[in-house]
Amino acid sequence: MDHYDAIVIGTGFGGTVAATRLAAKHKKVLLLERGTWWFSPDKLGKPPVSAKPPFIDWAAQHNMPVQYWPRPDHRNGLLDFVAALRSSANKDGLYQYSMFHQADVLTASGVGGGSLIYSNVTIKPRDEALTRIGLNLTGADFVAARHWMEGDPGNRPKANRGWLNQVVTKVPLPGRDVSNLSTDDYLYLDRSRVLRDAAKDVSTTLGVPMDWAPLDLAVTEYDPNRGVDSDANRFHTFCERQGRCMLGCLPGARHTLNKTLFNQILTDPSQDVTLMPKAKVLFLKKVALGYEVTFEDRMNHGDTKTVTASTVFLGAGVLGTTEILLRSLKKGLPLNPDSLGSKFSTNGDFGAFCYKTKNPVYSTRGPINTSHVQLNFDGKFIKIEDCAIPAMFADFISKGLEVMDNLGGSASFFNLISSLWNSNLTERLFETPDTYNPNKSQTENEMVSNIFFFNCMGQDDATGKLELGGIDHDQLDLGWTQPVAQQPLWQTVEGLLKHFCDSMGGHYLPLPGWQGLLGPKKLVITHPLGGCPIGDTHETGVVNEFGQVFDAGKPAASKQVLDGLYVVDGAAIPGALAANPTMTIAAQALKAVTNALP
Repeated sequence: MDHYDAIVIGTGFGGTVAATRLAAKHKKVLLLERGTWWFSPDKLGKPPVSAKPPFIDWAAQHNMPVQYWPRPDHRNGLLDFVAALRSSANKDGLYQYSMFHQADVLTASGVGGGSLIYSNVTIKPRDEALTRIGLNLTGADFVAARHWMEGDPGNRPKANRGWLNQVVTKVPLPGRDVSNLSTDDYLYLDRSRVLRDAAKDVSTTLGVPMDWAPLDLAVTEYDPNRGVDSDANRFHTFCERQGRCMLGCLPGARHTLNKTLFNQILTDPSQDVTLMPKAKVLFLKKVALGYEVTFEDRMNHGDTKTVTASTVFLGAGVLGTTEILLRSLKKGLPLNPDSLGSKFSTNGDFGAFCYKTKNPVYSTRGPINTSHVQLNFDGKFIKIEDCAIPAMFADFISKGLEVMDNLGGSASFFNLISSLWNSNLTERLFETPDTYNPNKSQTENEMVSNIFFFNCMGQDDATGKLELGGIDHDQLDLGWTQPVAQQPLWQTVEGLLKHFCDSMGGHYLPLPGWQGLLGPKKLVITHPLGGCPIGDTHETGVVNEFGQVFDAGKPAASKQVLDGLYVVDGAAIPGALAANPTMTIAAQALKAVTNALP
């Protein structure tokens, strides 16, 4: 049986933080990732961006499975997108869409974890939000996380990712403060400007301070004066405003973690780090050597294999990490069943549209998220971001919202079917071009030119519980003691968004699931948190503030932990952040790994 100094389960933010720190200590490490590599076809055949071997050559030499981002960027691309959905029939899919009774959760499965489909937003939550959920992260912890990404100011080459940038303009503006362009206002991306102006208007109407600002994004933006030796600048990789970050950046401008693992660890011959893709971890057991990790090896016909390590870092994501520990509990790992799976949070995720805005927003242009508005409204921390609509979804979304708008707010499924039947959907799909009519044969950009997509976050009650259910009690399930839709947060968010829609001159339309077209109201969650929350003892949490898993076989008052077992991903966050969680997960993971590797 193979033995390692450490096993890292998952290659998302927490897992990659652990991997880089372990590699720096020259540990023998095994990385287990249930997904495959994903790559941009636009990068094939281009010059290598470093002295390291081109990725495709390296992947072929090391028997690494590689798949390619969904494309093209029009409605035919939907076939590629569907082919990238993970299911029982397609275990190599990128997108995992988990459907539960009261909410659906979107996660990623691939080398690089959630960074493969996230919107690149890398920001610190408000201190008050951290205090409210009892998350003990200091300003120094967040500085350390930023340095891990960008490198220390005096030591840039050691960056694990790259510089953060703000992308709110139609073209790069090197050296300029894009938070205030003054007389050059026209240079803003239209949806960035529309959100800013609506925030000013609503702030006056409600008498509530609202701060609009560009978001810090983990993307490369063109700047001839920054890092003259930078490979990214030398080969002209920068954000091209294609509006498809979550579908994979074709120019390769995003700082995704697959790049970190490839560039910083896996191509370094001095490192003893092994990556095993297509490896689904089933459970852990405590043994004399540390821990046995049993997994399904789909690179080898799905055989079940077991390896051991002195230390295990769980970074398989909220759903993955919690499921592994729930299975491990059934195998005898001493965990508290009441705490395990608890404090699941939606992070206040909420999506809605402003349909038929008075000013164009051109939602296919720009990165997925460009700017945000933060406020404390009715005692609740809320963040509103503009959100792109990828071009391949434009036709589907524009027609769908037209149908929804024609329903006049009716939540009847039969009315929806009737409206679709009576719509001109067939005509649009097979329309004849007419050069005298600008509404004929529209581009994808035109189709959503007057549709603003809101991406909101807030602080929910974090009362969800993940458990093993199903007929064989072996399938992950998510539930709440009370209907999640009844939490006051959503009423507050919807009321606020209606004010924004009034300012934008359009109609408020929430996502179809929230309208209850197919049953009870459902949320779509893209930033799940909790399940293995930080607590003071095993009665109040699963891990301590350093991510160490509590030993529930010992008295709670002792606060004893299972030596060598850590949770380093979003599962440890004990509540909503009201912000994109990337920076917080990285900060918490660094705190945990630094404690584990003094």
